[in-house]
Amino acid sequence: MSAILSDADLNDFISPGLACIKPAGEIRSNNNTTNNDSYEIQIGSNGEALEVSIDDGTIKDLPSASISLQDCLACSGCITSAEEVLLAKQTHTLLLDEINQFKNDKIFCLSISHQSRISLSTYLNIPIVKIDELLINLFSEKYGFKFIVGTEFGRILSITKTNNELINKKLQNNLNQVQLSSICPGFVLYVEKTKPELLPYLFNIKSPQQITGFILKTLISKQMSIQPDKIYHLSIMPCFDKKLEAARPEESDPLYQNQIDVDCVITPKELIELFKLENINLSEYITKTPEPPLSLYEKAAPKFWPSPVESWSSNLGSVSGGYSENYILSLQNYYQTQGIPTEIKTIQGKNSDVLEFQLINSSTGSKLGSSAIINGFRNIQNLVRKLKPSNKVKIGGKGNSLTARRKARLQQKSNPEVAVTKGEDISADPSTCDYVEVMACPGGCINGGGLNTPIDDGLNQTKEFLNKMIFKYFNELNKINELRDEKVLGGFMDIFKKEIGVNNERFWNYKLNHIEKSNDILTTGNSW
Repeated sequence: MSAILSDADLNDFISPGLACIKPAGEIRSNNNTTNNDSYEIQIGSNGEALEVSIDDGTIKDLPSASISLQDCLACSGCITSAEEVLLAKQTHTLLLDEINQFKNDKIFCLSISHQSRISLSTYLNIPIVKIDELLINLFSEKYGFKFIVGTEFGRILSITKTNNELINKKLQNNLNQVQLSSICPGFVLYVEKTKPELLPYLFNIKSPQQITGFILKTLISKQMSIQPDKIYHLSIMPCFDKKLEAARPEESDPLYQNQIDVDCVITPKELIELFKLENINLSEYITKTPEPPLSLYEKAAPKFWPSPVESWSSNLGSVSGGYSENYILSLQNYYQTQGIPTEIKTIQGKNSDVLEFQLINSSTGSKLGSSAIINGFRNIQNLVRKLKPSNKVKIGGKGNSLTARRKARLQQKSNPEVAVTKGEDISADPSTCDYVEVMACPGGCINGGGLNTPIDDGLNQTKEFLNKMIFKYFNELNKINELRDEKVLGGFMDIFKKEIGVNNERFWNYKLNHIEKSNDILTTGNSW
């Protein structure tokens, strides 16, 4: 077990596959050897594998087996990937190697997620604004990064696109089944590899990581008059599966088919390891002023980056981005423009990781729309069972009022922005909603496996640390209302997409696939 990942991180309740199905394959040179040649494998003095011809004693080196992140995406052997692959292919040590290798040939840029900043702030006991200053100064001064942005702009674009498409479908009566978010790579891989029947339920809009990456590289390319392959984009994200998301093949596009939007993903855990490895004195990169000047954010962003200061802020909603709540708010905004009075009812599920939002017509009491949040694979599997065609789903249901009040208190503690309906004899049922924000990690992205944990790993300390991060998320990040900015963003996107000529599928959508299980005899035998 690595120093960065430990068994304490394995909290998604899904057992990994017993076999990696990538075949070793036979590699033969194009010489005059025949099928009758006999060989034996020997181990050399340095531990290397050698192929020795029994007939003439010829010795050849055998290539080492290797597994890439792309192999993990195409393999059904594990739900997500082996930790060794994740850590070997995109890690802080590899990042340092590539900085040294390409520092004179490439422009380096960085994007940082909200949860990663919160995690570092809590772990280092430094205010979030000073963490921003630390990261901007450190990566620009020590490692030569030219552009650094937060991911809020990409998140708002992702949320806005989701809202617009969902509402259009609903108004056209084309929203015939629940739509499941595809922004969590762990959940998407789970569907592709083990539950392909759920693929039609996935609402295919990219996450802030990928949208930010495409826009960042494209704007820098225009500003610097260089090709995108001369730009290296590092993203700091809350979980290791984001590395796999960055390695996904893209939808076909004649201009941007080969562009890699995110070159490397590291987590806050790995960033702390980098600090230790480099023996960095963090105080050298933090000023003594209470808050960094806003110009710091503006100087770090590319020339045409919209709202560089707001890119370090956060929209309303959950610790995973607020997709579910913002859909309901956007739907409410639409009905209010039609003169229909509405109210939002919040209903707790069977545990604090299930929550439903219902938009109610205040005059008639009828439900106009609904969305939900589901965190953790246990709850995901409950949803999967309800979505099976053979299972009929009831809307609502009887419940104990005391239990409902207890659940309401739990939810209010984890998300103070949500006013939970108390004393109701109903329970959340995400399977009947328009849209569900689905996250693999219990607690959502603020509990990602790549985030920092307290030095003392005791259960009470871990819970206290998580509660501190949740508090910081809702109280220390500057808040913005993305509904206010939809027209501004829409105008930017119209100009941006017109100038760069990218098609919608390449920009907005993942290339999702049903990953067939292998019938390889070795895999079958291991599984048996």
